[in-house]
Amino acid sequence: MDSGIDPSDTIFLNNLNKDSSFPKSSDVVVVGGGIHSLIYAIHAKAIALRRLKAKTKDSKTKSAAADSTSITVFEKGASPGYKIGESTLTVFGVWLKTIGISSPLLWRLFGPKDGLAFYYLPQHGDPESYTSFTANGPPGDFVPTLQIERKVSELLLTLIAQRQGVKVLHGRQVDINSTKLSDNGNVVQVQDLHANTQSQLKSQLLVDATGRFRRFASKQARIKRFEGWNTDACWAYFEEIDDESKVTRPPNSLKPSFTVLILIDSWAWVIRLPTWEGSPLPNLVAMIQHLLTLNAENAPPDAYPSSQALAKKFKCKFRYVVSIGFALRSDVAYPSDLSGFGSCEAERKFNWVASRYPKMSQLMTHHRLIHDLYGPGTTWYIRKQLSYQSPTVTGPGMAAIGDATGFTNPLFSPGINANLGTSVFLAENTHNYLTATKSAARASVLMKYEDFCAPRITNLVRMNRFNYLCMRSPETGPIGPLWQYLAGTGTEIWRNMRHHDFDSVAEILCNWEWGANQEEYIAFADQVITLLEGPPSRPEEKIIQQVKELSQTKLNEAVWSGKFKNRWGGLFRWYDDSLVFNAKKDKKDCLAERCSNCRNWRILREDAAMCPTCGHDCGKGTPMLWKA
Repeated sequence: MDSGIDPSDTIFLNNLNKDSSFPKSSDVVVVGGGIHSLIYAIHAKAIALRRLKAKTKDSKTKSAAADSTSITVFEKGASPGYKIGESTLTVFGVWLKTIGISSPLLWRLFGPKDGLAFYYLPQHGDPESYTSFTANGPPGDFVPTLQIERKVSELLLTLIAQRQGVKVLHGRQVDINSTKLSDNGNVVQVQDLHANTQSQLKSQLLVDATGRFRRFASKQARIKRFEGWNTDACWAYFEEIDDESKVTRPPNSLKPSFTVLILIDSWAWVIRLPTWEGSPLPNLVAMIQHLLTLNAENAPPDAYPSSQALAKKFKCKFRYVVSIGFALRSDVAYPSDLSGFGSCEAERKFNWVASRYPKMSQLMTHHRLIHDLYGPGTTWYIRKQLSYQSPTVTGPGMAAIGDATGFTNPLFSPGINANLGTSVFLAENTHNYLTATKSAARASVLMKYEDFCAPRITNLVRMNRFNYLCMRSPETGPIGPLWQYLAGTGTEIWRNMRHHDFDSVAEILCNWEWGANQEEYIAFADQVITLLEGPPSRPEEKIIQQVKELSQTKLNEAVWSGKFKNRWGGLFRWYDDSLVFNAKKDKKDCLAERCSNCRNWRILREDAAMCPTCGHDCGKGTPMLWKA
């Protein structure tokens, strides 16, 4: 039987566990080895280890007791594989920092990201009459935001989990139908896809981390779709024909930001990120282990080899590529015949959308399509009906996390960055579940998690509908991200983020939803949705003006309330610290600069002079802060 599993990769990765044998039992079994699975496993294990450390100072006792809190992750893939979802936000960086992962390590593996840049393009008339909204990311001396290659990020987290004592077994598929779940304990059936053998183990809690497939959550309730239009996505990977500095884009967009080109019925992401694709797995692992060793030694930033030096030392492949895609409303009216735009549905829709906007067409002339970057059949991608929710996220002996609880749309990157709250919340409550001696107590823990998850996807769906409707006109478009940043980065919990350590970080991670859960935001978004609800076309001028006036009124009220505060003038272009728009203010904090040697970006910090990409000495990295 050909399972498609590469036994050499599977055996290699599984042997990196402290004990690679199949367990007879595990307190927790996590199904799926993706990013949310690993966030949960690492966080839950770290809590358990801290609890043990607090109980005893005797190293022998602690070592023996550590084995009593067991977490096993089963992943059917031979090794971490390709996934979309390539942009991280401050909250993910904060979580990484609290588990001890430094920015210099991350900047060697992934691309730097300095905030978000939105450009609202007109479909007709002067293509230069676009509007924009740009905002910085966190400063380099705090935490990084990144453009990540998911398979590398998941390999990194796998190695971190294994170092903690989490058992991560690849090439193992949990048999959904024959697994028996019960409030009094689970019997989990697992198939070894290489050996084609079946084994079973007992667990107290099963965690469904199977993403949009919802393998166990689907047994509890059918998927929920939301009324009205949904969104679909199509994308591909490209190489730059010219140096990035020569690519014609909207002014001020040449920063390592997550560039978003907003259209009336969709938005396009343009993400420049490094790929290590084609590198032998053992070489990648050796490279990451080397970086983790430097990290454990608290090496200074410039002691880390550059990405190019690491690629050479460990015989890995390394280059930059560009991820470009569209996320379209599902009610877009396509021409009856798209055959002239490509050979498959994704390519046809992509090229048709790009052809309607001069700026987008101009951008694409500077990029060349990469065929089969991640293996045969991986040139073009399409995914439909992005938004969904699991009405029930728990059941007897199980709970779902991450995208298995629901998903919305990647406009503000909620997949990793908001959904990590589910992984952390469940991890924070796992000990209470495992130590509960009565069925009612265990049910109470799961109900607490249900209550936590219930409003989240609804809030995020509202957020995306609000932003998509604002996108109907370049004049109303910037209102969307302005309110996301007001509600998402102006609260007290956000302002205090620098003070969080591992013991307190759940407060921000479990309560941050890009501000979509703030009552002021909900009230305003609902009003705008009522005014702008309609087809993907420009609304009437009187409606546009009404929305702009409403936004200004509610914005003033929010600012005057004193609840939402930030250094807005340094964070945003076009706005001062009082959030007053000024068309002449085209400056904000400068937190990144190009390397004069390789022309790649680096995030500035005082203690780092070396370019993370090429190793060139760029001099002291001093940020330039905006002053009124």
